[in-house]
Amino acid sequence: MSEVIDHKSFQEALSGLPVARQRQVGARFVEHVLDLAPDPRLRHALEQLDKTGVSAEELQDAWHSVHALYVESHPRSHFAMLDFRVQAMHFVTEACLVCLSPTWPEAKVQRVAEKAAMYCRMARTCANIEHEQEEPDLSATAVALGDETRAQYRIVNEFLAH
Repeated sequence: MSEVIDHKSFQEALSGLPVARQRQVGARFVEHVLDLAPDPRLRHALEQLDKTGVSAEELQDAWHSVHALYVESHPRSHFAMLDFRVQAMHFVTEACLVCLSPTWPEAKVQRVAEKAAMYCRMARTCANIEHEQEEPDLSATAVALGDETRAQYRIVNEFLAH
C-alpha cells in the first residue's frame, strides 16, 4: 500500500481496512488526543480496542462507560457560555464511541476510523480556541488542525507498516 500523504490516500487506506483494524487505528487517533480528556474510562476503552479477539460484551461494556462520560461532557449551556475545553473532551469521547459502536456488516464501506479521526480533529480544534475574551480567538486553530491531521497520517502509516 502506498504512503498516506493527503486526505484522499487517508480515506482510501482506512476504508480498505476490516472493521477490527479500523477500531484499532481509530483508538490510536483517540490516544493522540487523550491529553484533552484524561479520564480513566477512556484509557480502559482504548485498552479494550487494542486487544486481539475482544468480545462484543467487552466492547459493549466499554461503550456504556464511555457513553456516561459523553453525557457528562455534553455542552448543555447557551453558546455564549460554551467552554471549548469541555467541548474538546466531548469530541474525544465521541471519537471513542465511534470506535466502540456496532457496525452494519452489510455496508459496503465502513468509516469507523475516518469518523474517529474527524472527531479527534474537532477536539484538537476546540481545545485551541481561546475564549477568555468577549469573542473566541480562532487564530491558533488552523495550525493545531494541520498538526493533528499530519499526526494522523503518520499514525496510519506506522499502523500499516506493522
